[in-house]
Amino acid sequence: MKKFVVLLFIGFLFIVSLPDITAAAADYITPEKPFTEKVKQAVGSVKDKTFLRVPCITWGGEVAAVVANGGVKTARGSAFDKQGLSVEIYRQDDFVKQVEDYLAGKTPFLRGTLGMINVAAEVCSKDPRTKPIVFLQLTWSNGGDTLVAKGKIKRPKDLKGKTICLQQYSPHLDYLDAILKDSGLDWSKVKIKWVKELTLPPYDTGGKAVDPASAMREDSSIDAVCCIIPDALALTSGGNVGTGAEDSVKGAKILLSTKTANRVIADVWAVRKDFFEANRDKVEKFAIGYLQGVEALKDIQKNKKSKAGPYQQMLSKAAAFLFDSAPATADVEGLLGDCEFVGFPGNVDFFTNQGNLNNFERMNKRIQSFLSREKYVSKSTTLADSQWDYNIMKPHLKDTASVKIARFKTEKAEKRLAEKRKKGKLEDDVMFELLINFQPNQNTFDAATYGKDFEKAIEVAGRYGGALVQIAGHSDPMGILKTMKKKIDANNAGEKERAKTLELQIQRQKQSVKNLSLTRANNVRDALIAYAGKQGITIDSSQFTVAGYGIEMPLHKKPKSKEQWLANMRVSFQIIKVEAELEEFEAIDF
Repeated sequence: MKKFVVLLFIGFLFIVSLPDITAAAADYITPEKPFTEKVKQAVGSVKDKTFLRVPCITWGGEVAAVVANGGVKTARGSAFDKQGLSVEIYRQDDFVKQVEDYLAGKTPFLRGTLGMINVAAEVCSKDPRTKPIVFLQLTWSNGGDTLVAKGKIKRPKDLKGKTICLQQYSPHLDYLDAILKDSGLDWSKVKIKWVKELTLPPYDTGGKAVDPASAMREDSSIDAVCCIIPDALALTSGGNVGTGAEDSVKGAKILLSTKTANRVIADVWAVRKDFFEANRDKVEKFAIGYLQGVEALKDIQKNKKSKAGPYQQMLSKAAAFLFDSAPATADVEGLLGDCEFVGFPGNVDFFTNQGNLNNFERMNKRIQSFLSREKYVSKSTTLADSQWDYNIMKPHLKDTASVKIARFKTEKAEKRLAEKRKKGKLEDDVMFELLINFQPNQNTFDAATYGKDFEKAIEVAGRYGGALVQIAGHSDPMGILKTMKKKIDANNAGEKERAKTLELQIQRQKQSVKNLSLTRANNVRDALIAYAGKQGITIDSSQFTVAGYGIEMPLHKKPKSKEQWLANMRVSFQIIKVEAELEEFEAIDF
C-alpha cells in the first residue's frame, strides 16, 4: 500500500512538473517599442516617377482600386487611364515591410488603417521628405474586425484581469484601446500576449500558433482575442457560441465587432511629402480615379443581376489580386460585406467636418495619445492631410451628396428593446454604460451643467454607430420603501383595510416614478439633440432611444446615505449591441 502511495505521489510530481504544452504551442513575441526601434531603413528617393506603384492589403477597400485600374496594371479605358495615370497596384500585408519600402523610395505610398499610419508617423517623419500626408479614406471597417471572448466575459469591462491576444502593430491596437477606454479600463488592467501575424499565414509555421485565433485554440490561458471576422466565425462555430468542435473554441463568442464599433477603424492611403509636393496633381488624380472606382463598384453591386457578366469579372480580377486565385470570388464578396466605402461624401465628412467627433483630426489625437501612453512612439507626431479643394474633385464624380445619417426606425427599436428587457435578455447586449445624475424633482437638463456629459455620450455613440443608445431614466426607491414600511406596520397591527390602501398607493407610486423616469429620459434625449445642434456636432438622432425604468434597477436597493440616495437618481446611456438583429430593428443603410 505504501509503495502504491509513493508511486502515485511520484506520478503526481511528474504530471505537475510537465511543461505547459498548450502554451508552448503558441509563438509569442515582444513588440519593439518605440516603433523607431523596429524600422531602421535609410531614406532614399522615389525610384520611379513614370508610373505609380501603390501598395494594397487584403481588404475589401482594395476591390475599388482593382476596378479603377482595370486590374493590377492600368487597363485602357479604366478610371486611372482616363485620369492619364499609369498605376501598378501590389499586395503587401506586412506593414513593417511596407514602411521600409516607403522610406527606401520603392513606393511613395503607404497603405494601412489610420492607427497603423499613426504607429509609423514618428519614424516616417524623422526625415521631412517622408513625412506622411494622408490624402484619402477608403473605408470604415464595418464587421471585418472583432473581439472574441470566452468564459464569463459578457461585457468589455469584464476583460479586467483577463489575457488578450493580438497581433503586434496591427489594426487592432487602437481598436482594443478604444474598447478598453470606453469600458473604464486601460492596458495595465489586462494582460496582453502578442503574436506576429494577423491571421494564419500561408507559410509553414512549424506547428506554432503565430496568429490570435490559433493562439486561442492552443493556449487555454487566452481569454479573448482581436481577430478578423473569418477567424472569429471559425472560433465561434459560425458566429454563435463555440462548441469546441472543428476549429472552434468551447464557449467562445463574438463580444464586439466593427459592425457595432463602425467608426473606430478607418482605412487610408498616405503619400510621402516630397512626392506629394512635386506631384500633387498626380496624387489628386489618383484620388479621383479611386473614388470613380468606388462609384463604379457600387453600381455593379447594385445591379449585379442585370450586370452579371461585369460583376463576375470584377470578382474574379479582385480574387486573383487579393487571394492569388481567380475562383475565390466568395472570399471577395465576404470582404466587401465587411467594409463600408465612404466615397466622396465620406472623405469630405472625415477630413473637413468639425462637427464629426470621429473625424481625422480627433481620431489622430486619440490614437497618438494612446501610442504615447503605451510607448509605441517616443513623442507625439501630428499627421497632416492633403487639404484637398473638394470642389475641384466634385465635377468628376456623381455621388457628391452629403452623408446620410438615419440608421434606425426608432419606435420599432424601442419596442424591441422593451420586449428583450421584459424577457431579461437585454442586459447581455449592453456593452457600455455612461451615467449622469440629477437632483430630486429635476426635469430639465441644461447644456451649461450637462454639456460635457452630452459630448462624451455623443462621442461614444458615434464610435459605435452600429449600436443603439438607450437613454434610460432611473428613480430612487426611498419614497416607495417608506410606504412599504407603513404597509408592513399596518399588517402587523392587523389593520387590513389600511394595508390594502397602502398597497394601492405603492402601485400608484411605482407607476408615477416610472412615468417620471421616462419623462426625464425624453428630456435628456431632447436636450442632447439640441446641444449637438447648437454645437454643430453631427449625430444620428435615430440612434438614441428612451426607456423609463422607475425603481426597477436601483444602484442601492435600500439607500443608507444621502450619497446613495442621490446616486439612484440617474439617467444612463447604454450602448446596446444589435448587430445580429439589424434587420429586425429595420436599420437604414447609408
